[in-house]
Amino acid sequence: MQGKATFRGHPVHLMLIPFPVAFWTGALFTDVAGAFSHDGFYFRMSVVLVMMGTIGAVLASVAGYVDYRTAPMSAKARGVAAGHMWWSLAALAVFAFAWFARAAIFASPAGIAATVAGAVLLFVAGYLGSELANRYRIGIGEDDRAKRRR
Repeated sequence: MQGKATFRGHPVHLMLIPFPVAFWTGALFTDVAGAFSHDGFYFRMSVVLVMMGTIGAVLASVAGYVDYRTAPMSAKARGVAAGHMWWSLAALAVFAFAWFARAAIFASPAGIAATVAGAVLLFVAGYLGSELANRYRIGIGEDDRAKRRR
């Protein structure tokens, strides 16, 4: 079952989400590297990664919302999808705050704390997204399921 945000039969949301996840996770690691090395390069890199992840998440969110509105789902799956959406939007908001808080001061304590908080929100959102794909089979096309049965 998949929504209408597809490209040649493949779900666009699932194609886009690895980018913000990787960028935001990378920002968390570069913050840790910056804290241990006291090298400003890592904090500057974190800001770039947060920025790229935030832009990518906006694109993924649009595709995800189209799928949320158009994919056939059970009531239980729709509840999980709503939770996934709200946790994801919370992560996006927190990372957007981190980006702006760190625009002038790369090692801003508030910005770094927001990056950590955003990573926690992202973990919860990712877990719920995994439930949608793996348990409820949302985003899995009919062709994919037919191939698995063979």
